[in-house]
Amino acid sequence: MLMIRLIFVLLVITAMVLLGLYLLSSDKKYLHYFKQTIKYTFFLALVTAVLFVLRRILYV
Repeated sequence: MLMIRLIFVLLVITAMVLLGLYLLSSDKKYLHYFKQTIKYTFFLALVTAVLFVLRRILYV
């Protein structure tokens, strides 16, 4: 559980740094990296939620 929280915190920090770099430099590659990071963060959150639900259902 601690590792999952750490990964999410690092992903949020990465996203904010990329957004800041995009706003400072107006380079589209940082916006693309930001969108990719957000997409992968949502994917990781979805997989984590599914695994938690499956754990609750199967290990009752």
